[in-house]
Amino acid sequence: MNGKQFYVLGGLISGLLMAALTLWIVWPTGTAVGQIQPETTTAVLAPTGSGFTYQGQLQDGNSPANGSYDLQFMLYDAATDGVQVGATVTAEDVPVSKGLFVVKLDFGAGAFGGGGRWLALAARPGDSIAAFTPLTPRQELTPAPYALALPNVYANESLNFVGIGRNFRISGNEVFGVRATGNANDYGGMYVETAHANGWPFYGYATNGSFRAWHYYNGTSNNWHLYNGGLRLTVPSSGGLRIGPSADYSLVISNTTGSDGIRIYDTGDDAIQLGVPPDTPNYGVYIPSPGVSTYGLWPNTANASGEWALYTVDSISASNVNLNRLTLVAQVTGADALTAGDVVAVTGAADSLPDHHGPVPLVRLADSTTFQGVIGVVESRMVWAVAPGKEAEGEMSLQSRPGPAQPGDFVTLVVLGVTEVKVDPAHPISAGQRLTAASLAGQARPLETRQLEGMTVTESAPTIGIALADSAVGRATIPVFVTLR
Repeated sequence: MNGKQFYVLGGLISGLLMAALTLWIVWPTGTAVGQIQPETTTAVLAPTGSGFTYQGQLQDGNSPANGSYDLQFMLYDAATDGVQVGATVTAEDVPVSKGLFVVKLDFGAGAFGGGGRWLALAARPGDSIAAFTPLTPRQELTPAPYALALPNVYANESLNFVGIGRNFRISGNEVFGVRATGNANDYGGMYVETAHANGWPFYGYATNGSFRAWHYYNGTSNNWHLYNGGLRLTVPSSGGLRIGPSADYSLVISNTTGSDGIRIYDTGDDAIQLGVPPDTPNYGVYIPSPGVSTYGLWPNTANASGEWALYTVDSISASNVNLNRLTLVAQVTGADALTAGDVVAVTGAADSLPDHHGPVPLVRLADSTTFQGVIGVVESRMVWAVAPGKEAEGEMSLQSRPGPAQPGDFVTLVVLGVTEVKVDPAHPISAGQRLTAASLAGQARPLETRQLEGMTVTESAPTIGIALADSAVGRATIPVFVTLR
């Protein structure tokens, strides 16, 4: 190159300064932490790009250069040797006046932010095709003052950490963090936004360059979703929670603290509703092995004397049933109302209730002369009405009601087990005696006995059950173990 020597003095990376100023201009201001702002329309800002302006002074020998020159720029991660970062940038026929020149350099979006950078330059006259003359030493690229003072943004490349609002990690593995300053009950955080109102802003999780899971907001349906190998969780904008589908269990709750695994409070409708799609041969509730030595299922009601701990219109199959009493639903006929403790006889059958199986017995007060077909003892009055909380669905159920059961009403009858039975005061009863219908309608008396040739013979009337206590003056009922014969 005719023995010429080139030097670059006082290079200025003005692009970094402008980038810092641009960031300052678009930094959001004037919104308090937790303050919800109305939606506004803002202009879309052009991206700053990854290029920057470089200004330098080129000397030819000991004098400022003039004319056109070809300049070559290379970025390295060390002052000497090291690894080149990005591609080589060549600017041809760059005008140089009194040694000064300006070029735009772009080493790509990932060139900066991963440690220190040094710029290597080479030059040759613009009309030359000879090799470039390297200029030494490499120039270290340092940030402009405004870039160093970017509000509330901290970067520690040695720790691989970037923080907004704080310069420390919460845990040792944190790479990026945000800290909001505010008062109690103020929001603090950030938004992920899509430009389109029906977009799907998301936050994702990936390992080793592959996506694994994400959660997102559907701008069309306004629902929030969690995706992990499939759509696993949905929170509709109308409220509630949707879980599944799942290859095994949609929800598993493990609790080792000795407290309830799950507790559900009724708020006016079903505390919990279980079911499967129509015609699907699966179980509504399946308890294969509770793994406890006490109860697999323990339902209770607020009114144990009249409501159902378990209500079903279908059959129940069990290897063992432990109960206090067994009841049967019947419908009142005849002229008399029925109350708890009445002994009743069957007179016929009515059609089954909707969605139930089999006819419903018709019953009236039993006596020892006309209506002797004793079928049970009245437990409570029942009505067929809309189930509480199911008015919208129109679902019907049998429900207990206070007061006498009038003709046409329903009653539950104790057909097996212990209950209070009305007794005829004219016939004293001792515990252990077998009872039958008395001449007073709806009441019980002991079976009569006679002595016949030294033997005690008991009448063959239908048996209600066995008295569990003596009758007493002023006492209308006694406990009886009902066992019909």
